[in-house]
Amino acid sequence: MTTWPVAVRKPPSERSPGKAAFRLCAAFEGLSLKAYPDPASQRARASRMKPEDRPSNWQTLPGDPWTIGYGHTKDVKEGDFCTLAQADAWLMEDLEEAAAKVRATVSVPVTAGEFDALTSMAFNLKGGVPRSMRACLNGGITDKGVQMSPGSYGSALQQFPRNCRAAGVPMRGLLRRRLAEACVYSDLPWEAACSENIVRLELDANGNPDPYATTSLEETLERARQDVPIMRPDVSDVLKAPWPKAIDQAIERAPTDGIPVQLPLPGEDELLLDTPAASESIPDTKAAAPSHPQPEVEPTAHSVPNTGSSKPASPAPVPTAPQSPPGPVSPLPPPKLPDPPIPVGQQTSAVDATRKAEDWSESAKSMIFSRRFWGLFLVVVGRLWMLKTGSNAVLGAVSDPIVTEMFSGFMVMMLGEVVQRIGERKATRPLK
Repeated sequence: MTTWPVAVRKPPSERSPGKAAFRLCAAFEGLSLKAYPDPASQRARASRMKPEDRPSNWQTLPGDPWTIGYGHTKDVKEGDFCTLAQADAWLMEDLEEAAAKVRATVSVPVTAGEFDALTSMAFNLKGGVPRSMRACLNGGITDKGVQMSPGSYGSALQQFPRNCRAAGVPMRGLLRRRLAEACVYSDLPWEAACSENIVRLELDANGNPDPYATTSLEETLERARQDVPIMRPDVSDVLKAPWPKAIDQAIERAPTDGIPVQLPLPGEDELLLDTPAASESIPDTKAAAPSHPQPEVEPTAHSVPNTGSSKPASPAPVPTAPQSPPGPVSPLPPPKLPDPPIPVGQQTSAVDATRKAEDWSESAKSMIFSRRFWGLFLVVVGRLWMLKTGSNAVLGAVSDPIVTEMFSGFMVMMLGEVVQRIGERKATRPLK
């Protein structure tokens, strides 16, 4: 049975950002190959300004950092461009800087998922791991004044949704990201559980998240657990096992009470025996006897005389010549293999060659002796005769000899038609 891999905790110094941290940051940061002003920094600066000094449009504040790639802000200025490979390289550099902050602030062993989630949070918050989460992991007092013991991993998990504010205002995008990091922290898939259409954020009158209308951490984790693949038995060991061998011995069947039992068919090894099986029939004494006549045995002094009783005496045994043992029998010839199929391009020539090899002398005859030929010949003659007679009638005066010739030509043509039809019927009749 396949078991789900158990997460092993190691010191943060032995951990590095994995694929989960890269995919999570790339999905939530978004990709831009052109530099743009960082909206979070602009909003944070506007919130720290006095109301009378705050401009109407906080996105027009000068001096704010520019962002490019996947949230990269180091040495970026207005008008910069980058490639996709450069954006990936910058993201790995930024994740490594965030991982260094995690290694410097977290002292307890963590799993790969926990380290990736903490790295993603440190990358997004730019200030490392928050104070309350450090207190739950390393031990200490949280911002609520609660004393935590070192290694409170479950309490640290509950701190993710709390860090969803930008400039003191809860944001739905940050809540989605914190919930996704909580799924990675718990080694669960986050894509479907933290979908854009699922996570909700509602604020109450004081500007805090409404616990009844906002997506909770427990609800997200329960939805993420449903996306975990079902553990199935590992069939690799079964497939690697050898197949069962065939039974060489004959199966002994118990006799039944008059019910015929179907015997098993012989296998290929029984059909192609090297030596024939021993015959169980009664030997033929006539065939075994020698062809030359045997001499009669004269009675000797030791023979039993006739005592005159009605019971005849048993005849003396006649000595026979010793039979020589049967010689070796040659094995059966192998079965003749069928002829190979004829390729498509050579079938016509092969058929013609076969037909030429056959003897057609008995069934074929010359066309001169066929009824169809003579019928067709008479039809042609009759039609030519009518054509000639008709032309004479048109060119010359109409008279009785012309009509006679036309009638005779018509009769010859009809006779030819009849003979031709009889010949066609004879030709299409099936051979007997």
